[in-house]
Amino acid sequence: MLTPFMAPRRNAGFTLIEAMIVVLIMAILAGLAAPSFRQMITNYRVRTTADAIMNGLQLARAEAIRLNTGVTFTLAASGGWTVAVPLPAQTLQTRPAGESGGTMQIASTNDQLSLTFTSTGRVLNFSPATNLSRVTVTAAGSGIDTLQIDVFAGGQSRMCNPAITAANDPRKC
Repeated sequence: MLTPFMAPRRNAGFTLIEAMIVVLIMAILAGLAAPSFRQMITNYRVRTTADAIMNGLQLARAEAIRLNTGVTFTLAASGGWTVAVPLPAQTLQTRPAGESGGTMQIASTNDQLSLTFTSTGRVLNFSPATNLSRVTVTAAGSGIDTLQIDVFAGGQSRMCNPAITAANDPRKC
């Protein structure tokens, strides 16, 4: 019932045209964001692979100290790794390649993909010229991060980004 003081009631909601315009705008924005997401996901895969290698190195060092014997960390070129006690031969832990969900390129100094930690946590076989062993993890493509893992003779390992040049940035190599 309408009285002279009441306005007619409007239906609330969206029209079909308004809904289609919103869908079109969302599709355009998603199309613009897709290349950035692809690069971000690849950078996360590089980080995940480098973190897995770091975890393996830290595990090998901790087990060498805990077991009071030498423990070997062996890195496969594909990114998988194994932590084992050489004598008697016993595998402590193995991680397959590809846990990060992508193909990574892994390089090491002097093709040295195996490190032995002593019972004191020091590295037995490191590069004498630089006093460290280095592993580099990257993926193909432009704008993709490269991460570097340095293992020092004392057994400490550090992950850094060689592309960073700011002196006060802790991610700098």
